[in-house]
Amino acid sequence: MTKRTLLLIASACSVALLTGTTTVSARTQEAPAAEEESSPCAGIASGALAGTLSAVPRYGSSYILVVPERHAATVTGPASPELRGLRIGIHAGTAAAQVARALGLTNLQEYSWDESSPFKPLQDVNAGTTDAAILWGPLAGFGVLELGIAEQVSLYTLDRPRPAPASLLTTATPNDCSSAILDELSVAGALPAELLVSVDIRSMLKERAPEFSLAEAENGGLAYAEFCSQCHGPSAVADPKGLAPVDLRVSVRRFSYPGFHYIVLNGRPTRSMPPLRGTVTNEQIGRIYLYLKARSEKLLNEAQEAP
Repeated sequence: MTKRTLLLIASACSVALLTGTTTVSARTQEAPAAEEESSPCAGIASGALAGTLSAVPRYGSSYILVVPERHAATVTGPASPELRGLRIGIHAGTAAAQVARALGLTNLQEYSWDESSPFKPLQDVNAGTTDAAILWGPLAGFGVLELGIAEQVSLYTLDRPRPAPASLLTTATPNDCSSAILDELSVAGALPAELLVSVDIRSMLKERAPEFSLAEAENGGLAYAEFCSQCHGPSAVADPKGLAPVDLRVSVRRFSYPGFHYIVLNGRPTRSMPPLRGTVTNEQIGRIYLYLKARSEKLLNEAQEAP
């Protein structure tokens, strides 16, 4: 069973441009075998790569350790002592070097950035020239897809949130490739780096709720539909058949804004609510709060909600 199949199963069960002539693709021009899918990232031009990768914000602050199957028995995570004996490929001048130092890794193979071969460290891992690689999250997902090695590597999110490579910071241009990268990283079990950092509610106690406006509350309905409706239902009411049968129009009255913000970021483990750190922005959380307050005070009803 492929990871793509697993993704479809997981989605069903739990929730729901090119510029220039140089393309970034590790695949040959031969037609793929009938049983194989071509990469949705095949043919992405080098000039469109940064926009594509920037359209994967869930992993925009994450750096990922890619470990090939040949080392899977000894390296089961970033804390494995055996990792220090491996040759690790990184891009020079990126936060990957900081991540490596934080892990105590010194046996590093540094690569200069090359738009024509952006995932060269991963190619060398696949070829056996190096043992593992640390790459910016979206770039790691892109490389795994392009090389077709999803079933041959393990992915581990490292350290804490770090900045994206400066050469890849640009306006996001979502497309099929960016969606596939997000799917691949999620199915592989890679976490947003924000989830590796605990949330201290004391630092949030002085937060104030965003100023209310009906327009912002309506925008919050869009954010709610994207991030909350899979578990809480499309209308934020208690659905006995839903994953989280809670009437949020009622429960939002019990929380101060700092408390609401904390729960969204940290989740409620005892009630099986996952943390959404790294998935939803502070601005989106504020709009969701306004949306639920508007629903609670009957300033916004189902008929007025955005589709």
